[in-house]
Amino acid sequence: MDIRYFIGVDVSKATLDWAVFDGKTIVLQAQSVNSPAAIRATVKLMKALPGFTVIESVGCLEHTGIYCAHLLSSLYKLKLPIWLESSLQIKKAGGLQRGKSDTIDAIRIAQYAFRFRDKMCLWHPPRPILQY
Repeated sequence: MDIRYFIGVDVSKATLDWAVFDGKTIVLQAQSVNSPAAIRATVKLMKALPGFTVIESVGCLEHTGIYCAHLLSSLYKLKLPIWLESSLQIKKAGGLQRGKSDTIDAIRIAQYAFRFRDKMCLWHPPRPILQY
């Protein structure tokens, strides 16, 4: 799987902070409401990037429980590969860091995805029989 764009998403209850990393620089930063319509609009904004395709991208986000639900279902419907990672794993990989904001966290998640792309494990929804 050849990936050109690494999308870091910092998830909170009300908002999503997005950072798109191409391996050299952050090419897009955005903030959206945590709703399916806003997620689709943000992905549409990403598709305007030169050479951006869903197949050559991966969205990396921290597992935040129920707050991820809209994002996971929307990105899966848009066929964007999703990498759901433990927040502790991302924090430990970054070492000692100063400064914390949702925007900085999104950038760090995107850079984490690039750095550890060989350890990527894609998320798939549970089978329908397991959902209630």
